Order: sequence, then structure tokens, then C-alpha cells
Amino acid sequence: MEEKRNAYEIVGTNRVAIDRIKDELEKDGFIKEKAMETIKRISRKIEIEKQKLEATSNISEKILINREIEKSEEEIEDVQKAYEKIYDREHRGKYNAFLDIIDKSKETMLYRNLSKSQENEEKNLLDEVPDEILEEIKNRIRRNRPKKKNAYEILKISKGRCDDRTRKSENIDNLLLQQKEGLIELAKVEYEKKVNVDKKNEFAAEQKLKLDMRIIEGAYREIATKAKREIYNQKLAEIERKEQDAIKDEIFKMKYDRSGNYEPSSIVTLKYQDFTKDNDKSKLPAVIISRENGQEILIQQVGRIGYEDSFGVKDEIGEYEITRIIKGEEKTDKVYITGLNILDLGIDEKTGVFQNEEYYKFIANEMLSEEAIRECSKYNNGYLGEPLKDNNGNYFRYLDGREELSAVMKLYRRKNLDTIGQNGGQEGYHGEEGDERE
Repeated sequence: MEEKRNAYEIVGTNRVAIDRIKDELEKDGFIKEKAMETIKRISRKIEIEKQKLEATSNISEKILINREIEKSEEEIEDVQKAYEKIYDREHRGKYNAFLDIIDKSKETMLYRNLSKSQENEEKNLLDEVPDEILEEIKNRIRRNRPKKKNAYEILKISKGRCDDRTRKSENIDNLLLQQKEGLIELAKVEYEKKVNVDKKNEFAAEQKLKLDMRIIEGAYREIATKAKREIYNQKLAEIERKEQDAIKDEIFKMKYDRSGNYEPSSIVTLKYQDFTKDNDKSKLPAVIISRENGQEILIQQVGRIGYEDSFGVKDEIGEYEITRIIKGEEKTDKVYITGLNILDLGIDEKTGVFQNEEYYKFIANEMLSEEAIRECSKYNNGYLGEPLKDNNGNYFRYLDGREELSAVMKLYRRKNLDTIGQNGGQEGYHGEEGDERE
């Protein structure tokens, strides 16, 4: 698979050359000059192709030339988009950070820092991911689930341009008919070439010609008229929606899935304390906080995991129930968090002053976002990680602690086996070496 070019290469330069220039304004000018040169070069190519188009009456040649013109116009659009990413210091800084992440394969660091200023929402997810990583995700999905060409692609015509012309009330039915006839003519020419070279290939070439013609005719029938295109475009939209869902799932997996870090042997002893066992639940430690959208969340600690790892380090993880109202119904999820400080989530009732405003907002909108609760429950048995500060004083979710994750996942498996033993007539979980309970 051809490696995708970055924005510097698309405009006609490279990052090393730009980095050698010390003055930022000089960089701006150099990049602009290179982008204009590249666009002029492609524009000259388009003019030459247009002259060829006027000079020929052959339908097959016209189709090929039109396709070349269309590809060149798309190249110009790519240059313009690439230029917008690197045209000044601010945009270059952001883009270079993305390139560094890709080069160093530190995707998890990128996703750890996504949407710090607001609660992660699925509709913004794709906008937050750099084009290079998004393209890699798409390629990964398509390798596992090869994408079939749609009718527009088979007829070698741009769906976007068809849609634009339809919106402008232009009738493109004749254009599509000509395109179909031209492609069939091209297929026949290819057939004649193969047969003329070697008569032994005649049967195979004939079968391929028939297949190609059926495919072209079938594609044409799907989009021959405006009414048919409207129906077909709805089918394409559904296919696109499913692909977008698959892309989102892949991004969520990259952001949150740490199940591969599970190493039961890293936990020497595991001790679980259920606070609800001998206590009135209403008297357990709890706090109510509000998300930016006004939704209130009740956080209540209902248990604690204590563990000792293979290095002799002892630590603990809090078990919490997170309750909120979703679509008019109360929903409670059990999650596990290392180092959550409920006292820092307080607000003075008289003054309205936060005990720790930045921490409060991070826990409410990111650490306990619906996305995080859903995906960490799906992949990590409810382990949401640990809230930490980076070198700039910003809070982030640290989700890569092997021992913490292993302790939670080990406890989950223990509880699950106990349930099987009680409900399924089996003996249940008898514990591993060092396991304790309260």
C-alpha cells in the first residue's frame, strides 16, 4: 500500500526543509510559494488535457481525458487543504505535533488528551483525530472487510460532482449514458487487443468482457435517473454510516482498551472490601457533581480493592457506583478508579467556590464521561484509570497501569466465577494464592 503523503509533501516541500528556516514569516512565504507552484503545475496539466479533449471525437478517449482532468482538479483541492494545515506558525505547530505522534507511534498519548475542554461527544470524535491516523484506521477496517466499488466508481464518475450538478437542477442522465457506452467501448477495445495478441486467450477474454459489461450495465441501472440515484444514494449513506460506526469503534478501542495489559501473575495478593455488606448504603461516602451540560452525577464509594504486586508494592483502588438520569431513566454503573479524591470535588454551599475547580471539571466531564464509562466497562471491566496531572498542570486519564488494571480484572473474574458457582451448581471460585476477602 502506497504511503500517504503528509501536508508538506503535498504542497511540494518537506518538513526538514521548513525546519531549517529560522524565521516563521519566511516559512509562511516559502510554503505559500511552493503551494502556488504546485497548483500552477497541475493547472497547466489540466489545460493540456482540455486541449486534447477538444481535439478528439472518440468517446473512449474523452472518458479517459475527463477522468484525468477530474483527478487533477482533486489534486488541487488536496494541495489547498494541505496548505491550510501548515500555512502559519499556529497551524504548523498543531500539525507537527500530530506528525510526531505518528512517527513515534504514541497514539495512546493523543487519545488520552482528546477533548480536554469538553465532555467527549461521539459526533466530534472524527474531527479530533488527525487525518493520517484516521486514514490508517480506515485502511485497517477495509483490509478486514474489503470495500466493493459503488456504481459511481464503476462508471468512473465522481458522486460528489453528480450531486452538485443535480442540486443545480442539471440533467446528468445523458452524461451517465455516454459514460456507460464509453466504458463498454473501452472494454471491447481491450478484448480485441488481448485476442489479437494471442488467440488462445479468446475464450477467457470473452468471458471477462461479458462480466465487465454486466457490471457496467448493472451500475448504470442503479443510477440511470434522478429517482434511482436518490434511492441508491440512501443505500450508500447507510453503508457509510456503518463504516463510520466501525471507525468510531476502532478509535474508542485505541483510546480505552487496555485489556491486553492484563497480567494476573503481577498481582500477588488481592483483597476486596464490600462497603455495602455491613453498612447502610445511604451513609457511605458520596458526592453529587454536575457536568457541563447540567446533568448531575451521584458518585458513591461502595467498595475497595487492596492488592500487592510482584514487586511488593501495596496499593488500593476505589469501587464506585455512578448514578445519573439518562433519557428519563435512572442508570447506575459500577466503576473502578485509582486515586479519586472525593473531598476535592466539593463546592462551598454558601459561596459556590470550588474546592478544586479544574479537578472537578475534569472528573465530571472527562473521567466520568458517558463515553469513558461505556467503553471502559466494555474493555476493562469498569477500570477508568487514574486522574493525574501532566507537566503543564493539566489533568489527564492515566489508563496504562498494568497492576491496577490486573487487580480489577482479576477481581471481576473472581466475582464472575463466584456467581457461576452459586447459580450454576458449580463449586465456584476457591481463590488464588494470597487472595483474601472481607
